[in-house]
Amino acid sequence: MEAETLREIVSENRELEQKLTKRNEQYIFDLKKSLVAANLSEEAQTLALHEILPQLVDGQKSGITARQLFGTVSARTEAILNKPEELPESTPFLMWLDNALLLFGVMSIMFSIMMLWSKGKTQPMGILTLVLASMFGGYVFYLMYKYVYQYDRPGMDKSKRPGWLKTGLILVASMFLWIVVFAGTSMLPTVINPVFDPIIVIILGGVAIGVRHLLKKKYNMRSSLAR
Repeated sequence: MEAETLREIVSENRELEQKLTKRNEQYIFDLKKSLVAANLSEEAQTLALHEILPQLVDGQKSGITARQLFGTVSARTEAILNKPEELPESTPFLMWLDNALLLFGVMSIMFSIMMLWSKGKTQPMGILTLVLASMFGGYVFYLMYKYVYQYDRPGMDKSKRPGWLKTGLILVASMFLWIVVFAGTSMLPTVINPVFDPIIVIILGGVAIGVRHLLKKKYNMRSSLAR
């Protein structure tokens, strides 16, 4: 964590501690001693207190004590020490990649099954169309997350949400371009946009979904529609 950010958290912690009742103040004092005895780093202690203090101050309004909220000092210390390691937040590139792989997998399987079911009566989808449509569609879904869905997550500052007019124009324009990419590439000659056997395309789609699953576990790839 950056030093400036850590200093801000330390400052916020101090301000919150000044608002504690005597009983809660003693609880935090004992908790700090317990965390020091457990050899927890100063940064980890600061972050742990930053999670606890706002809840304590808020609970005081209803007469709820630290012990009622978090149990004994030893129990809270144990919970802090054994807290699961949080994975880093997914980056825009990984979110786009997650979307693109999912779209490629779903479209490849869906269109190929439709083609097999209709016994060749359905217009075949070229591999270039599937790839480019998946890549561009993945970015469209990322924009939906960036301008809409991320602000529905718990703890997000909804005051930073862009205006609905700006959001609507961006999403409508990107959706239109996505359709243009889809339609434009489908008209390309098969030399540039070859059509593979539906079974092969289904296999490629399955591989894309499998790769997505592995990457999600390794890199904490967040889906754009996740809240």
